[in-house]
Amino acid sequence: MADDAKTLRTPGTPKRAIALLYAASLLALFGVLLAEFFVAYQLLADHPSHAPGLIKETYGAMLLGVALLAVQAALVYVGLFRPVRETSIELMRLRDALDQHSHHDELTKVLNRMAFDQMIVRELEGLKRYGAGFSGIMVDVDGFRHVNESLGYEVGDQVLYELAQMLKQHIRKADCIFRWRSGRFLILAAGIGDEQAGLFADKLAELVARHGFRHGAHITVTLGTAEAQAQDTPETFIFRVKTALSLAKDKTRAAAA
Repeated sequence: MADDAKTLRTPGTPKRAIALLYAASLLALFGVLLAEFFVAYQLLADHPSHAPGLIKETYGAMLLGVALLAVQAALVYVGLFRPVRETSIELMRLRDALDQHSHHDELTKVLNRMAFDQMIVRELEGLKRYGAGFSGIMVDVDGFRHVNESLGYEVGDQVLYELAQMLKQHIRKADCIFRWRSGRFLILAAGIGDEQAGLFADKLAELVARHGFRHGAHITVTLGTAEAQAQDTPETFIFRVKTALSLAKDKTRAAAA
């Protein structure tokens, strides 16, 4: 799975107009050179006695025309095409920066809800058409409010960032992780069903429980998993993932009681 970031479309009309103007000017000069050649050829045919001098003058005129053509091409490139190319490169950089900002969570640097909303439509379509299955794993930090209140909101933010980066390191390249809200994340795990997703979730929960966060923070997470179905819409898929998370939380509370 890959991030379907929005692209900023740059207008191509001015660039095409410049290219057409450049091509027209080159064709005009080329036409002038051809005209000179044919005029000289006709003069040679009509006045053979003047051939030596005319040939020299004709070659000189053609060489001068080619030189002027080369100078014009260089001037047009430097004055028009190079600035346009540099502007295009700058626009590409701005587009990449915009994509990074609009599709990534500012705090945790992972993908955000906007990116998820775009990706889930494509992934569900791939499931319906090609059978490309996947599962959702929702990760929720247990008692995250207590972390904020006991250690401070700045430490809480650092814990979330560290957690997000740790989860990102332990998912596969084909998987994607999104910041859902507060202390909650969602993972789209490609090519696995309920059973494999459950095993993957258990592994992630164990890694988090054993991880030593900075500032002495210690957290645990609860995870809920659901396999995507061909009849799912984005709303029904998320509902089933959230339901699985709620059931997992109920089970954890019941075991602790």
